Amino acid sequence: MRHQLFRVALASAAALSLAAATAPAVHASPAAPVAAHCPKGFLCLYEGPHQTGRILLKENAHIRKDGFTLRELGDIEPPIHPFSTFNPLPDDFDCIIRLNDEPNFAGDEQELVGFGKHELDGHRVGSLTADCG
Repeated sequence: MRHQLFRVALASAAALSLAAATAPAVHASPAAPVAAHCPKGFLCLYEGPHQTGRILLKENAHIRKDGFTLRELGDIEPPIHPFSTFNPLPDDFDCIIRLNDEPNFAGDEQELVGFGKHELDGHRVGSLTADCG
């Protein structure tokens, strides 16, 4: 009798092992992209849409009540291809940040008009400057 119970238990264990091995894998849905932190007062260009992924460029705009100091970047190397950005410049400064696809402010241009989050098209950014007036 013991021998028969042992065989039943062994057969049950083998059946469970086979079922587990042949069952389809369960995949969790992919996690939502995580937004990287852009410090207050910084211009940030992100790898992904909606300010997600790595920050490809983080530049302090040194914002004061009466203005700001954002460095002009004439040759951004290595090349970056951002899909979103955060513009820290308040709207009352009346400034546009120009992102050119070539170094030295040449080539096609994308404009960041207004404070806050902006979506980009993933084209190269080779230089950037603020244009106020």
